[in-house]
Amino acid sequence: MTGPAMTEMGGGRTGKRGQRAGIRGGRAIGRVSHPVSIAVVALLLCLDSGHHAQAEPAGVQSPSVLMLRQTQPVAFAAPHQLEDQASDRQAEQLPALDLVQAYGRMLLNDPQVQGARAAQLAGQDAGKLARAALLPQASINYMRNRTQQTEYYDSPLTGHVRAEDTFYGRRAGLTVEQTLFDYSAISTYRMGKTQAEYADIQYRLQFQQQAVTLIDAYLNAVLARDALALARRQVRVYQDMLNGNERLMAEGEGTRIDILETRTQLGATQAELVNHENALADRLRELSAIVGATVTASALLDINPHSGAPALPEDDLAVLQADIQQQNPEVQAARLAVRYNDLTVEREKGQFMPRVSLFATHERIVSDTINNKGRDYRSNTIGLQVSIPIFSGGSSYYATRQASHRLEQAQHELEQVTRSTVTTLEQYYRVYHGSAERVKTLQQNVADSMELIAAMHKSVAGGERTNTDALHAERESYRARQDLIRSHVEWLQAYAKLQFYAGRFSEDDVLALNGQLVAQEGN
Repeated sequence: MTGPAMTEMGGGRTGKRGQRAGIRGGRAIGRVSHPVSIAVVALLLCLDSGHHAQAEPAGVQSPSVLMLRQTQPVAFAAPHQLEDQASDRQAEQLPALDLVQAYGRMLLNDPQVQGARAAQLAGQDAGKLARAALLPQASINYMRNRTQQTEYYDSPLTGHVRAEDTFYGRRAGLTVEQTLFDYSAISTYRMGKTQAEYADIQYRLQFQQQAVTLIDAYLNAVLARDALALARRQVRVYQDMLNGNERLMAEGEGTRIDILETRTQLGATQAELVNHENALADRLRELSAIVGATVTASALLDINPHSGAPALPEDDLAVLQADIQQQNPEVQAARLAVRYNDLTVEREKGQFMPRVSLFATHERIVSDTINNKGRDYRSNTIGLQVSIPIFSGGSSYYATRQASHRLEQAQHELEQVTRSTVTTLEQYYRVYHGSAERVKTLQQNVADSMELIAAMHKSVAGGERTNTDALHAERESYRARQDLIRSHVEWLQAYAKLQFYAGRFSEDDVLALNGQLVAQEGN
């Protein structure tokens, strides 16, 4: 990465932010030596497990998510078949998929994870490339030539003479040079080390981003599936009410208004049903793209309605905000951008300083030129070379000034990234802590609405209430159920995002969230 290109480290923000690799006691996402090796462990465990095992409690700490016993067995492609089956992954359908299995498949199949790993390896070479400029430089030069000489001269005896001659020559040399002082090269070496650190942090950032994206995609798919199921149930409820209204109308007890009111609610819910079906298809497609296989709605687990989000290791907002400064990879990347641009300024200042190097050469020359025709000699040279810049058209001055402005830009971007991350963390902190009371309230609302519906239908049958009242009660119950499942999903997502933005997201968080999921009823 060149100097100007490196400025992009602080210039553009990656859509989401990642964090420090791991919380205390947990194995950090992004610190693994090779993601595929972990996924192979998951593969072997899945192949060995022939029965449905219980998920471990949310509080149990495990050295790795993928070493946890699977809630549902899932067929992974064998490692030696991965390349042959790359084109068939999307066609594969998973019979059951919990969050841990989805994470293992993401490690194997997601191109963004593989691309992040390749980018990390490429960035690590930046430090080695910069170091090479400080090490001895050795080269061998070899030349072999054929010279055809034509000479014209006047002779007192023969007059004008033309003499031709052809001879062969060669030159071979070995040169070794060692830099003793080059301030620009020293600064470039430090810049290369900074680039290597930046590559590691970017890998952690992108890896954790994709892990949190997977959690969001999985929970959003569960939400879309449950919302669709609620809409279908509500359509059946309105259809039964419409049939009852029409029967009463035929018996002379109902009214046309009751039929029209119920039919209107039925039509509106059927329109919502189409939207829910499209939303489910979109969410399943997003999840399938991450795990590399077709995921169906029946393969997803349910959210346990009797449990909430896992407890945070550190629940104090001030502690979370302090963790951002020390652990958040995006903040760390912006801080490295400041350091890189500061070193760029130092590198450009080096253009005003002398360069000192030690060199040694050994040459063997045989008739390489006309002047050396017929001569065969060797030479050994050792010396000190000093290069002092005097004038370069102003390029060194303007390059230094440009680097100073980029340093100032990086400093402002670090401040912006830090403030934005703190703001986002506070938003999810409020969602996380407000969700417990919200879920409890909505659960009570759902229970009350069910009792209200039963009482309302009795009152309508007794003539004390109208069909409009019954429809309103059904609608409010439907909305309360939708709000309840959405609140559960937002609660779990807020937990993952809090760990994510605080820089503490690890595989243990995938474990903890997976512990909040249960098998679907009837599966």
